[in-house]
Amino acid sequence: MVNERPAGSTPVQDDLVEMLLATRDVEHDLYGSMDTALRDEPRRIGEWSARDVLAHLAAWRSVEARRLAGEPDGTRGDESEDDANARIQADRAAWSWETVVSEADGSVDALIAGIRATTVADLAESDRLVAGIGANGANHAIAHLADVAALAGKRERFAAYARAVETILLRGRIPQHDAAVMLYNIACHHALDGELDDARRLLRDAFAYRPDLLEWSLTDPDVAALRGELPSLAGR
Repeated sequence: MVNERPAGSTPVQDDLVEMLLATRDVEHDLYGSMDTALRDEPRRIGEWSARDVLAHLAAWRSVEARRLAGEPDGTRGDESEDDANARIQADRAAWSWETVVSEADGSVDALIAGIRATTVADLAESDRLVAGIGANGANHAIAHLADVAALAGKRERFAAYARAVETILLRGRIPQHDAAVMLYNIACHHALDGELDDARRLLRDAFAYRPDLLEWSLTDPDVAALRGELPSLAGR
């Protein structure tokens, strides 16, 4: 596993790596004791099984790792995101559970290696922090693993993961433009679960980092429960 801090590592790289290691840990915990039939049953999470979710997260981490390494990423230029996701699911349908887990763990290692090998300036200039590592790393996991946690009866474990990611973001070492997007998305998770105080707290932080997110939030159904409060949460 890639979890040692190499000489010359920067705080931004360290925080990105810490979020990915936390993501791998929560995946292990959520899936570790899940009943096999429940894990593999189709259409328990939208059109997917819980197993499909892990394969999906792993595949996109691998895509991002290849992008950072300057290698062909395996995506198709003429393919929509929905079509890409369907192809990824179909390609992995016959994989054993052990193979899915191996790819999931390996994709974290590969993405960490890519982060360590890429300068912070290059990450920021290429818009890879939130558009790539965030979207295909912890930010992506937050969007999907809440459903897995609910299915596994482990909502508190997911909540602990979300708090850990929040703590890392609020250190102020990840650029605010990128941290704000992830904080906002964690707030959306809380709002959808009816945890409105947590959502308010995170929205205040997200708006403080990026006031322009207020305009987006005003039409975002994920925070509809707080629609009338959003301007005041942004200090307007």
